[in-house]
Amino acid sequence: MVRYVHRGDILKTCYTAIARTNSGPANHKCGKDGWTWHVMYGGQIPATCAKRV
Repeated sequence: MVRYVHRGDILKTCYTAIARTNSGPANHKCGKDGWTWHVMYGGQIPATCAKRV
């Protein structure tokens, strides 16, 4: 299943995954370095690209 997330979409998640690396940040998305991902049905999104409400 492939799902694209668009600006303004409201997603609900209860889980956060933490990436562990020895060589710096696990991702560089949305202009920021990050180590955490929000896990939801159908995949995950970097926490640096999401805004909590």
